[in-house]
Amino acid sequence: MTKPLSTALDLIRQYGGPVSHAALDPSHTIFRTPDVDGLISYLLVCRCAVVQGDPICAPENKAKLADAFADYCAGKGWSILYVTATASLQAYARERGYVSLEFANLLMADPQDDPETGAQGRHLRQHLNHARRAGVIVREYLGKPDAQMEAQSQAACEAWEGGRHGLQMYLGRPRLFDDRDGRRWFIAEQAGKVIGFLSMLRVGCTGCQSLINLVFSSPTAPLYTNELMVATALGALREEGVGSVCMGVGPLEALGRIEGCGAIAEFLSRKLYLLFSTKLMHQHEKTVFWEKFRVTQREPLYLLFQTPRIRLREVYALLRALHFSVKG
Repeated sequence: MTKPLSTALDLIRQYGGPVSHAALDPSHTIFRTPDVDGLISYLLVCRCAVVQGDPICAPENKAKLADAFADYCAGKGWSILYVTATASLQAYARERGYVSLEFANLLMADPQDDPETGAQGRHLRQHLNHARRAGVIVREYLGKPDAQMEAQSQAACEAWEGGRHGLQMYLGRPRLFDDRDGRRWFIAEQAGKVIGFLSMLRVGCTGCQSLINLVFSSPTAPLYTNELMVATALGALREEGVGSVCMGVGPLEALGRIEGCGAIAEFLSRKLYLLFSTKLMHQHEKTVFWEKFRVTQREPLYLLFQTPRIRLREVYALLRALHFSVKG
């Protein structure tokens, strides 16, 4: 008797990486094959299938699932673009002639190394104490669903999104309380009102069992509310004896290793990344934020273009898939 395929949620919780939860977004299309218990989630933009993260399956089956997806896309005349691919998928792609651009690191920390301690933690302690003196209290959201608290969290999220200006880029709209299995939440409150939110997922990336996938606070929240939520979540993991947590994607200040393209394409890629990602969108500031919490391990992450030449079509597809926009 054939074993039934796992559900998407089960696969993400067991094999998922830093952006695999995007597969649960209804706007994504799921590719599956009966030969592999796994899935690939993608957005189709201008005949380019944009995949966020690695194929979601057992590591030994990644190449087989990726090959099946490549055959499927070839049959439809689509090209493929992987966003936030790991080193193992980059090795697979290099063998098949893909262009790869190292643009970020997967950041991990050890919760047992308390970031508030010692001389290194002095500035963080000052920031956390500032938030505490302002009356910010962070607690884990446990027990039965609280409709009022969840509505306040959604309102804080909308205020946070509405307060963002300039060039914007994100994986998808935050889904705060969907897909509850394998999730934890830490809520920041001031005077009984929700002003901040942290979500943590159970995943199987790089030996970590927990991923902090979303942190935000409303525009009216005191400074360093986000830092207090992260410190509280790390403290909870520390008490549970957890030795590793994934903090997600840390964009590089400049592109790292580039393979598979010519000198002119490499030059333009480096210049455009530096202009848009670093200077205009300040993406590297996300990495600077996480470094406050003593990052102990970094794993390279890549953009992988199936076509040997990066065309405007692939660039446009990438920007659309990352919801690139300008807010006044």
